[in-house]
Amino acid sequence: MEVENLVAGLNPVQREAVLASSGPLLILAGAGSGKTRVIVHKIAYLITAQGVAPRQIIALTFTNKAAQEMRERVREMIGPVAQSMWISTFHSSCARILRLHGELLGFSAKFSIYSDREQTALLKEIIRKLNLTPTMFPVNYLSSVIEDAKNRGVSPEDYAQEVHHAPNPKLRLVAEVYKLYQQGLKDNDALDFGDLLFHTVALFNRHPELLESYRERFSYILVDEYQDTNEIQYRLIGLLAEPRRNLCVVGDDDQSIYSWRGAQIKNILDFESDYSEAKVIRLEENYRSTATILKAANRVIAANKRRKGKDLWTSNHSGDKVSLYLAANEADECSYVVKRISTSVREPGEFAIFYRTNAQSRIFEEGLSRRAIPYTIVGGTKFYDRAEVRDLLAYLKVVNNERDGLSLLRILNIPTRGVGKTSVEQLQAYAEEHDLSLWDTLERLQSEALIRGGARNSLIGLADMIRQWRRRDQEGCRPSRLCAEIVAGIGFAEWLLKNNDPVQAQTRQENIAELLNAIELWEDEQEKPTLAAYLENVALINDDHLDEAAQSRVTLMTIHRAKGLEFNEVFLVGLEEGLFPGKRSYEKPELLEEERRLCYVGMTRARQKLHLSACRVRRLYGQTMDNRPSRFLLDIPLELLKREDRNGKVHDSGRLLPAVGGSARIRSQASAGQTERPAPVRNLNFEKRKSAAKTAAAARSAGAAGEVDKAPSFVSGSRVEHSVFGPGVVAGVKGSGDNAKLDIIFRDRGRKLLSLKIATLKFLG
Repeated sequence: MEVENLVAGLNPVQREAVLASSGPLLILAGAGSGKTRVIVHKIAYLITAQGVAPRQIIALTFTNKAAQEMRERVREMIGPVAQSMWISTFHSSCARILRLHGELLGFSAKFSIYSDREQTALLKEIIRKLNLTPTMFPVNYLSSVIEDAKNRGVSPEDYAQEVHHAPNPKLRLVAEVYKLYQQGLKDNDALDFGDLLFHTVALFNRHPELLESYRERFSYILVDEYQDTNEIQYRLIGLLAEPRRNLCVVGDDDQSIYSWRGAQIKNILDFESDYSEAKVIRLEENYRSTATILKAANRVIAANKRRKGKDLWTSNHSGDKVSLYLAANEADECSYVVKRISTSVREPGEFAIFYRTNAQSRIFEEGLSRRAIPYTIVGGTKFYDRAEVRDLLAYLKVVNNERDGLSLLRILNIPTRGVGKTSVEQLQAYAEEHDLSLWDTLERLQSEALIRGGARNSLIGLADMIRQWRRRDQEGCRPSRLCAEIVAGIGFAEWLLKNNDPVQAQTRQENIAELLNAIELWEDEQEKPTLAAYLENVALINDDHLDEAAQSRVTLMTIHRAKGLEFNEVFLVGLEEGLFPGKRSYEKPELLEEERRLCYVGMTRARQKLHLSACRVRRLYGQTMDNRPSRFLLDIPLELLKREDRNGKVHDSGRLLPAVGGSARIRSQASAGQTERPAPVRNLNFEKRKSAAKTAAAARSAGAAGEVDKAPSFVSGSRVEHSVFGPGVVAGVKGSGDNAKLDIIFRDRGRKLLSLKIATLKFLG
């Protein structure tokens, strides 16, 4: 392929980035600037124009979706030869290395990769053994500490040294938990996600000859989303890049938003210090958003001090001004968003609602439901987290890896086979006493009466089935066929039908069918589909795609989950001080800067229209907060904004609009032609604030007295509480007077139609 064909269609800066073939290179890629295109063309250029063998290139990214897209696009450009390249996530690449060389660290090639739930189960067992109080040592806290230690490359021994002289004795107990947790993983021949990187770095450090062989193999290293790398990923990249230093990293310091999970923005900010000969190229032309949206986002991010600096621009049209809605409360904010969506000619799938915290989604779910607008929440219960799916995967894991005691423990009595808690505890006690795995203990049941009665016979039968399925796996049985045989062998579908109501049973049986379908689809893409390879795939994939339906739906998600996505129309809600930015960010400048970057990410997801909103009063986490608009709103120039009412009508008089410089400019028809005067933030007001407060106070008073006898007091969107059904939201009012009925969506009890005359309701606002 000619060089000109390789760079055809690229802008001059993208072209420069592609042709820079050797030495360290930092590509600062702004939002929507075509970074994936640059990476793909660069790979094609190295192979076809520079003569680099595909197996000498490794491209690392963070999500399976990004890796899959990159693989497909490279294959389209250069053909099947791309298959010998490593284009994958950090975790997948490390798992591949450890499968080949893990015996050097003491685990087999068939090690299990534990999910969050399996990690939790192991930690709970350790808490029990150490007689720790779960309230003092919550599993989430322990898991977070261990994950952070691994992200920093800190072993249990190193962590014990770190906290040895700590004033808080609790940390020394945490060190003991970390030590026992790692031992538990080893006993089960298992690794967690943090281990995949931690052990790969340890492997290279302990075996220099192995590291040298991988350095020799990977002559060119490309890293996507470099701003999201943590300490252990930074070390891994550094080890592989020497001595050739043919390292190309692509990222955007303005989109570094994951410090809470270990990402270090200093990795991208200090790249030129780490590699003094590095070349820096900035991709600043945006192909996604309108010029107005980009100008607004640029003004928000410009207030940050710790950044490399760049300004996005576009040749796209200016587009609409950024909409601003200043709501009385969260119900008012929801009404505005839902009405704009319901009256639009766009398909629901073109809209996204972004919020700072998951708790904010509830009211939008209810509002969209009332208007029968389909929606999806990104981050709900994932397919592979569903109980029946986890049960079958546990069977497959035990067939694949006999040392996986946690998975074996899960299936001992699923489906129910008369194995009670006492029998399980006896098995565990025997295993601990004789230093055996749970599987070895199970095999001894044939010759020793460790437990008696029906439970013993059932477990012997289970062990026989597992051995049979292992033989089938060794004979080359496809994973989908093996899974189907397990479902039939244990009578799983019949058990689900017997132990669930018909609707729930059908849903769970459909999930089983979907799992079998998912395995078959995976098999179709593999040369040699094996059970071990499938289980690794499941452990590492992001399975949101399994929840997608053909129906177009509004997307609801936290802004953290929005990174890398784009939508025609975006609602960025809850822009209030104390919520976004959050109160905790006030304590440290670096946290406040990350909040600002998060806002920038949310804004730059919008292609054509961007709506911003804030509430004067918000009830969240059981508290009512009196809020000021977010400082991020105040960074946006007036000329880029339009103030809307709930119906989308623009306020020409614009009594209040945020302005740059941490102040507000008060404008009115009466002062037209006069110089605008700055006002302090505390003077910011909201339209109809007094009227809304008066109406709410009257309604609350009537509700508290229990004498509400007029349906109009309970308008659509009112929040209420029922003495039996709990909190809910009024979806509508039917009838009037004594015949009035309220259509209410209760948070925990579903939708109900209640007579206003009889129902005992408390008005909440």
